[in-house]
Amino acid sequence: MRWFWRLTIGAIMMAGLTACTATDRLRADASMQGTTVYIVHGYRAAPDDHWFQWLAGKIRAAGGDARVLALPQSDDPHPDRWQETLRREIPQLDGRTYIVAHSLGTLATLRFLNERDDADIAGLVLVSPFAEPLPAIPELDDFIARNRFDPTRIARIAPASTVILSTSDPLVPPDLSRALARSIGASVVEIADAGHFLASDGYESFPEVWTVLQAQALGARRPVS
Repeated sequence: MRWFWRLTIGAIMMAGLTACTATDRLRADASMQGTTVYIVHGYRAAPDDHWFQWLAGKIRAAGGDARVLALPQSDDPHPDRWQETLRREIPQLDGRTYIVAHSLGTLATLRFLNERDDADIAGLVLVSPFAEPLPAIPELDDFIARNRFDPTRIARIAPASTVILSTSDPLVPPDLSRALARSIGASVVEIADAGHFLASDGYESFPEVWTVLQAQALGARRPVS
């Protein structure tokens, strides 16, 4: 099998999808109705790369608004310019806002959320995240050092958060992703032999991230008893 889950697909469903009513299941094609999902790419990437447009299509088909951001100079990223773009492109952070970020985009997203006084979002999905230097990419050391955040604040801003990591990631050591997940109180999904979740790793689509996002959205819609 190509993948396995640390939180199994059954656990994710129990946390969201299977906890919904039968009516929710029948209306699964509208599971993202009224939401806005921002997709944030990483180092040396662009909006049309990897699985980003595939995910945007799934969100729109389910009634949501998907926006795949274009961060400047991703081959030679500047942390402040990335922050300027995030501030401009994500004007509102409320209970209908979700963010899905990949790789270096996760770190920029965490700093962005940390610095927004009005941040209070419905869901956060971090794919191959990290907060410490990467031995495989030392040229990012300065970017990483300049993107700091308070994990306890992130936990308050995004209580529904999930980290998805690959056990064979050649760029982001899995233990860095696990450590970040622990620090912000995120659930963890581990996928075996998935590389860095790039198109070259077979990830032009990404059903697992879509399942997690749907679970977050449907869970947010359930009334509190």
